[in-house]
Amino acid sequence: MGIVAGLDSSSEYTRIVVCDTDTGAVVRQGYAPHPVSGSTGGGEDGTGAAAGRRTETDPQTWLLSLGDAAAGGVLEGVRAIGVSAQQNGLVALDEAGDPVRPALVGNDRRAQTAAADLVDALGGREAWAQAVGAVPQAA
Repeated sequence: MGIVAGLDSSSEYTRIVVCDTDTGAVVRQGYAPHPVSGSTGGGEDGTGAAAGRRTETDPQTWLLSLGDAAAGGVLEGVRAIGVSAQQNGLVALDEAGDPVRPALVGNDRRAQTAAADLVDALGGREAWAQAVGAVPQAA
């Protein structure tokens, strides 16, 4: 088949691994971090996360990270791409689909409050499910 790529976008980085389908050998790789700003407050909350943790990032940095990881022809000649992503967070958008503020990521406690506020603002979980087919959650 040729070469294929695996792309992983986590809350911390974008990584691309390009492999030869016949041998499984890694042909080339790309990596770029996701800048995250914020602070942690308090101690551990019992789940391993810092209590009061506040982390956020501009969602556009995820696209920039993808471009950085793919720089230098990393994806050249790739015939298929598998994508995985694990980014728990809240990206608030306006009517045009543009972010209105930095995204709350990871275990930021503000995301839990923001999701609950959104649910309440539309009239509860059932109203959200009927209106858009999903109920906002912090993750």
